[in-house]
Amino acid sequence: MGNELITSVSITALLEARSRLKEKVQVAFARLSEAIALEISVTGKKDSALGHFLTSGREERYSLREPDAALTLALRRVDARFWGILMDQSGIRAFMSAKKQRAFDTLIAEGKTPVFEREAIQSTFAELYEKRADMMEEGLLELFRQLSWDYRTNNPVKLEKKIIVKDVIDTYGSTNNRTMNELDDLVRILSVYDGKTLPEYRHGMHSVVSHALHQRESRVDTEYFTLQIYKKGTGHIRFKDKALPLIDQCNRVIARQFPNALPVPGAQTRGSKH
Repeated sequence: MGNELITSVSITALLEARSRLKEKVQVAFARLSEAIALEISVTGKKDSALGHFLTSGREERYSLREPDAALTLALRRVDARFWGILMDQSGIRAFMSAKKQRAFDTLIAEGKTPVFEREAIQSTFAELYEKRADMMEEGLLELFRQLSWDYRTNNPVKLEKKIIVKDVIDTYGSTNNRTMNELDDLVRILSVYDGKTLPEYRHGMHSVVSHALHQRESRVDTEYFTLQIYKKGTGHIRFKDKALPLIDQCNRVIARQFPNALPVPGAQTRGSKH
């Protein structure tokens, strides 16, 4: 009975096809494994963007029947990972405002970066470098917009000797990345006005404040100001005397952007909040 059921099927042909298929899949998986290992060795990450793309089931739909299209989608994620590594290791973030960094990080997270090729890298870096002055001023203005008028030490028209910023630390006592990037913007433009070399991004305010918190210290001292951190998450910044002429230059930038800025009508002087 069994022989009758399989008389029209060539068992030998099926076994040979299965053997050839196994060989090709084995080679393909071995190559993919090598590619994933190469990616991890270059990025230093614990996981692989390529491996995640192949196994998560949450990425863009792809079909192995269309290998070129699948390759394009896979490389889009890998390219985004490589852009992130390049941005972090090249020092280009030192020229970028917090707002610009957030925008580029969003492109990285969504896999929408340019193709990771030499021409795209050169044009992107050239554009960022060309716009560095504008981005520095943009970062200063972003910080200014974040200042709360609820504190008596914050003048809604200009920066004063002492300012108060919110959300320096989160509810868990860790640094707030957004605020740290904005403080980096402040340090960056003060350094430029002071004729100093731009500070290394990887040793910026996030690193400085995190180190202080790890040492259970609430006061951070920098070249241009001191930062006193309170449990509520606010930070009191007091500029040093050497920074005051630089703050005047910052205020001129603010005045250009807000030429008609006036104090809030009817605003009352309030007690300082922590």
